[in-house]
Amino acid sequence: MSEDQSELLQPSYKNTLQGFIMYDVKGKRAQNKQVKRRLDMISGNVSSYSRCLNDPKRLKQIKEVNQLADTVASVTVEMEEEKRAHVEKTAQNVKASKEKKAKKQAKEEAERAVELPELKPLMEDFETGHREIKLLNTPMFPKPYLLKILKYCYNVKVVGATKRNKQSIYEEVIRFFDEAKAVIPI
Repeated sequence: MSEDQSELLQPSYKNTLQGFIMYDVKGKRAQNKQVKRRLDMISGNVSSYSRCLNDPKRLKQIKEVNQLADTVASVTVEMEEEKRAHVEKTAQNVKASKEKKAKKQAKEEAERAVELPELKPLMEDFETGHREIKLLNTPMFPKPYLLKILKYCYNVKVVGATKRNKQSIYEEVIRFFDEAKAVIPI
């Protein structure tokens, strides 16, 4: 403490002692242990520290300050443990979501490997003109079949497929069919 600070603040012996105790409590890795040692010292081993604690009023006051510091230190440790637990939980959630995403992607690839060989000859017939593309809008090709065509032939994830009608899905198939036809070299 500088001379200016001591003149302005005029700390008493009590304030200085409490300040040192609080400073000692907040030291690195000794937040709980130092305070508990001091409480043990005050309650059990006073004779060796009697030169500092010879006044019952001061003894009571320091005991209260140490109990407060003990409480503050334990709350601080609990907060740090909660933060650490939250970080660990977040890391686990991220890891789990990545694993879930990888499983979903592997499942979709397996489904694609099964469905694509069945759909490819049919789509080639439409592309070469052996069949009319308008046949896709007949009852012969239900809505789930059109969704499979979009998903496996054109790699399109259809959003809101359950709420959409067959006509809108058919129009989307036609749009992707026309786009793919324009890209195919002649």
